[in-house]
Amino acid sequence: MSITDLQQKVAPFVIPVKTTLWVDHTVDDALAHIRKTQLDDQIFYLYVTDQDKRLKGVVSTRNLLLSPATSKIDQILEDQIISISADHSLQQAKEILTQHKLLALPVVDEIGRFLGIIDIQLYLGQAVDVAKAKRDSTDLFQVLGLHLEESKPRSTWLFYKTRMPWIFCNMVGGIACAIISRVFEIVLLEVILLAMFIPLVLTLSESISMQSMTYSLQLIHKPKVSFKRSLFQIFSEAKMVSLLALTSGIIVGGLSLLWGEGWRPPIAIAVGIIISVTISGAIGAAMPLVLHARKLDPKVASGPVVLMLADVITTAIYLGLSTWWLL
Repeated sequence: MSITDLQQKVAPFVIPVKTTLWVDHTVDDALAHIRKTQLDDQIFYLYVTDQDKRLKGVVSTRNLLLSPATSKIDQILEDQIISISADHSLQQAKEILTQHKLLALPVVDEIGRFLGIIDIQLYLGQAVDVAKAKRDSTDLFQVLGLHLEESKPRSTWLFYKTRMPWIFCNMVGGIACAIISRVFEIVLLEVILLAMFIPLVLTLSESISMQSMTYSLQLIHKPKVSFKRSLFQIFSEAKMVSLLALTSGIIVGGLSLLWGEGWRPPIAIAVGIIISVTISGAIGAAMPLVLHARKLDPKVASGPVVLMLADVITTAIYLGLSTWWLL
């Protein structure tokens, strides 16, 4: 878009909005209205008007979905809304969008009646997949200096309820590892060298499992990836994990010889690392795919679950194999 284009008035570029809500709607009314509306465009914000079509505020989709069905829209709307007149220029609209990090800007007439929106796509020249923009740090939105984040009221309690279950997941993993260590305490007392290397063994499993998990997350976000192609990429990752596990086991096992405890403990350490890291990497690669198939959010759940399983499985294999080999 040229400088001359940016000097034009906003009015000819206003996009009508079909999903306008009424201020006297209940949440249930609003959802019913949205369902029966024939939508053929993206919804950035839900704008609220009165009976005279004057703009009264904006409602976030999150507030709309989480509020009681009988709540009035005027109780959950954000009335501090930034708008622009149809007489403003496109340059002014662009500056406001950039300054306030908005995806769309409501346009009103001289008495505040809602006319439609000017959205960021006007300046990009093509439709932008907003979901991808949130995932990809190199997306065009960040080139423009925009950062996509929720500009809605944040509830500490809501965030706590969302995040605390995954902290409990890590706690469960830690307690399970402590129980496993108690079960195999005899081998730890007999061979102190094994206890010295537990933090390193766990770190290797966690690191490689998280690398594999990240690889799978990137894979499920790629558009139009065939099942055959997915299997090929997962198989390639499995080979990489096996090589990483083998290299790590040989290096750590070799270095443990320097402690002078003989050759049997280093073999237990090396083999324990190779097996546990390979299994942890496989879990890390598979977990996002499983959660994605179950319609769960792999980005939120994969990390805590993968770390918990990696710690528990690694501890069990490392100490169980050592007990069998050394005692």
